[in-house]
Amino acid sequence: MMGESNHRRSLTRFLKKPALLLFTLTLIPAGHLYSHPTEGEVFLYFTHSEEAYGDGSTVMDAGVMIKKELENEGIHAELDRTDVIRQLLEQDLHYGRAYEKSRELLIPVILSHRQPVTLLDIHRDAVDPSVSTATIHDKRYARIAFVIGRDQPGYEKNLEFAREMVSKLESASPGITRGIILKGGADTDGRFNQDLSGHSLLLEFGGVDNSTDEIERSARAFSKAYADYLNGGTKR
Repeated sequence: MMGESNHRRSLTRFLKKPALLLFTLTLIPAGHLYSHPTEGEVFLYFTHSEEAYGDGSTVMDAGVMIKKELENEGIHAELDRTDVIRQLLEQDLHYGRAYEKSRELLIPVILSHRQPVTLLDIHRDAVDPSVSTATIHDKRYARIAFVIGRDQPGYEKNLEFAREMVSKLESASPGITRGIILKGGADTDGRFNQDLSGHSLLLEFGGVDNSTDEIERSARAFSKAYADYLNGGTKR
């Protein structure tokens, strides 16, 4: 593991230039784009790292909960605490370049793994609590929205993945998701770095007013659904 970490840091330093980042797309194994992630490797990161909940917790805290629940399901999960927004501020870069900055985290991860990696970009939405919260079996959950960028070739692969996850979550906990939101066009990123993997999701994990308990319940539900997805929930 230490050797892999050192290798990844070296790749990250090497890939700082945009031209090199573009070039490495030709090096990504096709399996990362098209194969089912049989080993369940998950990488969690935070493009909008400053997004917080009303109780003072942040999307990074939500990520810690998701990581814990995935590991409880026997799935290896890695969490990257890079503060992307702080990096933008320190480098005097526009907020709109956040996905470009988080992309620098992802390519070394993919190139240092032989097997496909599931990429989860954790966010929280700014919607009303009546939209971001569901009561299921007398317990409150933070609802999860799946955002897919359609401005990249092959987005259908991630869309298929999102549909399967929504189906599994809704079967176990009706109302826990807000479904799938397709984004594209001039007023949005439209890609969200999902061109790097066929198993890449941007997750809006609840809203500003959701509590830690609600987020934790949804993290548990998501992790169980992902474990089900890995263990025969798909047909390929």
